[in-house]
Amino acid sequence: MDFTDQIVCITGASNGIGKHLAIDFAKRGAVVIGCGRSIERLKEVLKEVRQTSPASAMMGCDVSDPQQVHGMIEKVLADFGRVDILINNAGVGMRKPFYETDLPTIEEIMRINYLGAVYCTHALLPSMIARGNGHIVNISSGAGKIGTLNMAAYCASKFAMNGWSESLYHELKPLGVNVSVVCPGPVSTQFNREFYDSEPKSPPQLFISAAAVSQAIMRAIERNKFEAVVPRWLALMCWVKRVSPGLFRYL
Repeated sequence: MDFTDQIVCITGASNGIGKHLAIDFAKRGAVVIGCGRSIERLKEVLKEVRQTSPASAMMGCDVSDPQQVHGMIEKVLADFGRVDILINNAGVGMRKPFYETDLPTIEEIMRINYLGAVYCTHALLPSMIARGNGHIVNISSGAGKIGTLNMAAYCASKFAMNGWSESLYHELKPLGVNVSVVCPGPVSTQFNREFYDSEPKSPPQLFISAAAVSQAIMRAIERNKFEAVVPRWLALMCWVKRVSPGLFRYL
């Protein structure tokens, strides 16, 4: 797929998967608009992105705040005229028993991981529908397919994203807007820094790189694929759970 002059908006672009996506899209000719909460990190990413895409920009935005999201989308549309691809990537992670997690933390996780994507999509959709063209990519997780020990709040936010994405797919396809959801397993990024020393620990060999996830996301867009689960071992686990849920829970 030729991304030349495509306007790509990426949330959570200051590090991890979002940073790799911004750099990869820029290398393939896209104009990248990234947003995040860390202005300093966004500036560093922008330096790399502008080496191959001089028209790209970065904006500070907390996606959990609908007013900030509305203002960001308004500015993007005013400055660039449209967004061809929206990638809802911003998210926070946590591994902690549910009964030990306070309610404000649970609400924050839901606001950032799920409602942040809802706010961005809701603000941008009217312009995509008016043009009859666009692609929304929601970055979920393997924890949105499989309920994971000590991650109830995080799993809830990602299960919500998966169900929402599937409903949007059916709703928007007749209107010319495509929807994809990508579910990676454990990723070697700062996002998972609090997971390394918590139980149960994920074996190092199961981790996938942010660069590999970025490539999987771009392939999903190129192939107009609704769902992509990476890496392959996770896709196999999800398949086993789907065809034999009782056996899966027992194992």
